[in-house]
Amino acid sequence: MVSRQKLGFQWKDLPSRQVLGASFFAAFFGTYLAIWLQQTALKFTAAGIAQTLAATSPLFVLPIAVWLGELVTVRAVLGVLVAMAGIALVLG
Repeated sequence: MVSRQKLGFQWKDLPSRQVLGASFFAAFFGTYLAIWLQQTALKFTAAGIAQTLAATSPLFVLPIAVWLGELVTVRAVLGVLVAMAGIALVLG
């Protein structure tokens, strides 16, 4: 038999105020700073170089993942090396 559930908003389903505050802070300031820094980079350097460097942000996740104890595969390391070689070709 299908049980009936209340649909709609329920206050008890929300995370704590601290979690909501941290999420808001990270989402707002992270997004704001990222866009502001990208626009500043586009203003003061060539657009191709600025966009190439902005696209490398996923590469910085790998050392953070290692530092946090995550399992990093050989495939991920090879992907970073290929990306770094591509950046060297573009900028060099």
